[in-house]
Amino acid sequence: MPWLPCWVVGVLLSLALPFGGAVYWLAAALLCVLLWAWWRQPWLGWMLAVLLGCAYGVWRAELALAQQWPLVVPQQAAPLVITVATPPQQDERRVRFEALAYTENGQRYRLQLSDYRNREWPLGSRWQVGVRVRPMVGEVNAVGFNREAWALANGIQGVGSIGQMRERLPESATAAIAWQRYRAGLSVRWQATAADYPLGVALMRALSLGEQAALPQAAWQAFRPLGINHLVSISGLHIGLVALWAGWLMRWTLRWLPWQPAQPKLWWLAAGVAAALFYAALAGFAVPTQRALLMLLVLAWGWWRQRHQTPWQVWWAALALVLLFDPLSALAPGFWLSFGLVAALLWAGSGRVAERGLRWRAWRTALRAQWAAALASLVLVAYFFGTVPLLSPLVNAVAIPWFSWLLVPLALLGLLLPWQAPLMWMAALAEYTLRALMWLGEYAPVYAPAQPPWPVVVLGAVAVLVLLLPRGVGLRPWACLCLLMLLGFRQPLLPANTAKITVWDVGQGLAVSVQTRQRHLLFDTGTAAATEMQLLPNLRAQGVRGLDVLVLSHQDADHDGGAAALRQALKPQRVFAGQPQAYADADWCAGGLNWMWDGVWFEFLTLPVASPLGDNDHSCVLRVVAGDKALLLTGDLGVRGEAALLAEYGEDVFSHVLILGHHGSRTSSSPAFLRRVRPEWAVASSGFANAYRHPHPQVVDLLALRQVALYRTDNQGGASVLLAEGQPLQWQPLRPRVPFWQRKPLRGGDD
Repeated sequence: MPWLPCWVVGVLLSLALPFGGAVYWLAAALLCVLLWAWWRQPWLGWMLAVLLGCAYGVWRAELALAQQWPLVVPQQAAPLVITVATPPQQDERRVRFEALAYTENGQRYRLQLSDYRNREWPLGSRWQVGVRVRPMVGEVNAVGFNREAWALANGIQGVGSIGQMRERLPESATAAIAWQRYRAGLSVRWQATAADYPLGVALMRALSLGEQAALPQAAWQAFRPLGINHLVSISGLHIGLVALWAGWLMRWTLRWLPWQPAQPKLWWLAAGVAAALFYAALAGFAVPTQRALLMLLVLAWGWWRQRHQTPWQVWWAALALVLLFDPLSALAPGFWLSFGLVAALLWAGSGRVAERGLRWRAWRTALRAQWAAALASLVLVAYFFGTVPLLSPLVNAVAIPWFSWLLVPLALLGLLLPWQAPLMWMAALAEYTLRALMWLGEYAPVYAPAQPPWPVVVLGAVAVLVLLLPRGVGLRPWACLCLLMLLGFRQPLLPANTAKITVWDVGQGLAVSVQTRQRHLLFDTGTAAATEMQLLPNLRAQGVRGLDVLVLSHQDADHDGGAAALRQALKPQRVFAGQPQAYADADWCAGGLNWMWDGVWFEFLTLPVASPLGDNDHSCVLRVVAGDKALLLTGDLGVRGEAALLAEYGEDVFSHVLILGHHGSRTSSSPAFLRRVRPEWAVASSGFANAYRHPHPQVVDLLALRQVALYRTDNQGGASVLLAEGQPLQWQPLRPRVPFWQRKPLRGGDD
């Protein structure tokens, strides 16, 4: 049925379109119908299926966008009635959970809420609260975590922080809440053993109940270089294995019954599907679990009707059903990894069974499957995450059977056993497993290829398909060359006397990189989370393997929060800081210190702080001059620090580009300072709808009065500009083309 793959392709293409409007795609489909009626060409039918897929994908995406929290900056907390919908997760700073929220006019939203007062929020409880709700708009850079895509793929319609006021309301008893409380009780039962084996209990909760947030951040940092994140998420692998276990148990049970059913195969399938459904319910029916369950249902149907279905037909049917149920699931990397790896296994196995038959041993089949999965994940992981875990094939070869055939069954068995002692033994086994993986993750090598253009990515995917064929159809040398091109791609070098300035969108924080022909400097890192999800992936995508200089302006979490992770990943040769005593092996960014790289001049203008004015006035001040253009970075320097800077350097602070101090706060960027600097462009690095109102309207008005163009990362995302002799300043967004469902960059964001 060629129309089914064509419809699937249309749905997937719809999520990459630069504009929406389902009615336009339906009109195009109608035109295609008229042409087919007149011309009667088969390809017109396939085109019709593609257009109908586009129309369906755009329509569902527009429905989801209409249900998102309005795209307005909140001025005050909104009164909401909320029902706690997921078990609260506690970290060092807050309690976080998902809630069903109702506004005063009866509109319903699913929100991700945080309580920084660390109060208790029992599952299923109802509250009248004041919440400062923001639309789910995140950071926009060339690569990195896409918060809007994640929210749409997971049905989250807004994010907010709960204020002080709350009043508990009577609860409404529902089956869903009762089930959630049952799950919470099972989680508490596991946590009873946490005193002795906290890591093991966290792993068992993740494998049995889908509570991935129970695992510490250190565990996730170890999983990434090992390539085993998929083993702790309840998705296709675990759902399928639980179904296999249940089917095998039913088959074994039927052998001992005094009577045999007429269709034992149906009993096996029913047992497998029922077990998978129960496991998915235990995991809270998370979106990845729903996708896995739908895939399993189609595969079970295909196996039941195997006389009429090929494996590829079943694969296409499962893909189409998942997209029909939720086309926005294609925005999640897990969707592509799940279906891509299954497709690679099918592709690698095509033609080999008929050729070799049963003469191949089981271990050869397993090795072939592992080779296919490793090759397929090479392109997918490099594209989505920007890194290739080199030990992943070896680690997965051991970890997959260990998790799938031992830890997952034990985690589920622990929920059924009435005794506490077996849980201790299971938690101990999980504890030693997790500690071993965390130790290995510290030393696992990771290769980070630069981000290639999309034609190179497509060639790499085609090369993988060629290498997975039984004989490679004589093109294996070409395929190897394409893979080397993908993994060895390098960004073109800058000309001499030129500096590329990139202001990264790290939310409410600051991170600016300065690149010359052969050198890299980074000024601040943003928060720890922004470093992991935005800064590091983007630096690696630019081909940055190490830093020559790291400047940490001062000791604030939104400026140096990711310093430890970045120093470990990129190993800067030298570190300068405004408060060097806070860091190991750091030098003070003393005023007068200067150097030249590739014809670009760098100088610190930092002044010593004679009195304890706070961390902000300790900020490093850096000026960069390339050709006839200059850039000035002042960290969080306040008005008094700016006045001291002018008294010392006077007109020498003149710069064409000014990164606004303190993210555009009114405590910086005084009129006298702006008169001396005389910038053409000012950049405010701040988070969307931040609570501090950065950049402050007073500063925005002052810049407009002086006819200074303003670039804002909160509304427009990250951007770069070249400083070069005789070249006009032109800011280039790091993601110039975004699909229609992406709301940021905002329209009119530079106002």
